[in-house]
Amino acid sequence: MKALKKIFLVLIILVAVVLIAAFFLPSQSRVERSIVINSPADNIAAKINDLHAWDEWSPWKDQDSAAIYKYNDTIGVGGWMDWKGKIVGAGKLTIIRVTPDSIIYFLAFKEPFESESNGSFSFTSAESGVKVTWTDVESLPWPMGRIMGLFLNFDEMMGPDFEKGLSRLKKAVESSYKYTYTVQEKEVSPVFIATIRNKVNSGEIGEIMGKSYGEIQAFLAKNRAKQSGSPMAITLAWDSLSWDFEAAIPIDKEIKGNDKIVIKKSYEGKTIWVTYTGPYESTYQAYTDLDQYMKEKGLTQAGGPWEVYVTDPGTEPDSTKWVTEIYFPVK
Repeated sequence: MKALKKIFLVLIILVAVVLIAAFFLPSQSRVERSIVINSPADNIAAKINDLHAWDEWSPWKDQDSAAIYKYNDTIGVGGWMDWKGKIVGAGKLTIIRVTPDSIIYFLAFKEPFESESNGSFSFTSAESGVKVTWTDVESLPWPMGRIMGLFLNFDEMMGPDFEKGLSRLKKAVESSYKYTYTVQEKEVSPVFIATIRNKVNSGEIGEIMGKSYGEIQAFLAKNRAKQSGSPMAITLAWDSLSWDFEAAIPIDKEIKGNDKIVIKKSYEGKTIWVTYTGPYESTYQAYTDLDQYMKEKGLTQAGGPWEVYVTDPGTEPDSTKWVTEIYFPVK
């Protein structure tokens, strides 16, 4: 009986020692890996903020092809995905914060054991692109989590997966669309414009536009109105054979139009736009960049695009120096 008491006492002491020692063990584990991606941070973030896009680069997706994934429709803050599989277990990842320099998420595992961690992707400038750092910090609850942390090297376990995922992310981003022009977003306010509508064949665009602007300017002078901005061309419809558009000039006040010249307010609201420099017939890539940006951001066009001719060809004969702003109204 005394021997049993001694054994029991020793066991109690051992348990107490282990529990006390666990207080002094690390309360969290940290895994961190980095890679440099030759692409703007916005393009990289787009592949992370949209959790559906993780299918392209996630290091775990092909480890368990039978796993079932579910997503909500939110991109960025509030977006989540959960999964359940024999190999990848069960868990849920939720994006909780997005800044220009980082994306922060919360990860909760249910199987094969319960655990929680906070992770992030951070973006910093690098010589050949953007340095992307993937970090995950897992809580190790007292006492068992901390004791497990004593025997398990989480960095060795998860680090290779992070390296694999970042390598795939780099490939996915760098092989995706590359912009020639910088697409920007802004809200525009309405102004009064004097317009003439035309439908022309491609070969007569220059002649008809010049004639229309001349008629508008003569009309403004006759009605004591002043031009208040650069000439514009607003697309109503376009195909490979013809262009239906409005030649327009911003004016300083509202006046009455006539049978040919219509006075109205220009578009008000959200736009995406680029600054293009070069001859008018070479704007194809600028329009392509705007189309791509609209697709990537989930925007829809809210009317016809328009061009603003910042440079006057009459004062600058070199067409390679002509500056044009191209706008897409979007929502």
